[in-house]
Amino acid sequence: MATIAYHRPGSVAEAARLAAADPDARVIAGGQSVLPAMKLGLLIPSAFIDLAGLGELRGIRVEGASVRIGAMVTHAAVAESREIRATLAALSDLAEGIGDAQVRNRGTIGGSVANSDPAADYPAAVLALDATIRTNQRTICSRRT
Repeated sequence: MATIAYHRPGSVAEAARLAAADPDARVIAGGQSVLPAMKLGLLIPSAFIDLAGLGELRGIRVEGASVRIGAMVTHAAVAESREIRATLAALSDLAEGIGDAQVRNRGTIGGSVANSDPAADYPAAVLALDATIRTNQRTICSRRT
């Protein structure tokens, strides 16, 4: 079995540098997508870049008609958020139905969207809500022009 390095960066910038330096490294949020792929032999990363300690990727904010959800917000937090429930009840309902309690408490919205599994819940919600996704490198709009 190959050795896999583990990195726990202190900032998004550090995580980006680590990822750029090693194309075979995998960024993990909750690990709910990466770990099953490894078990199936579909993925053999050289390293993990764990985003769990990055507070700048957490948080839910409602600003007028805009809802901002950090990449490291868990499905459970989306489901339980009073702000999201009041503004986008359908998104709370969607998050409440993802997987089981363990997946909801560990899996993140950012990991789900980044994995982009067409069978997952959030990619369809991103399209339906005309959401905008902001990464450290670009802004992705789902709006059709």
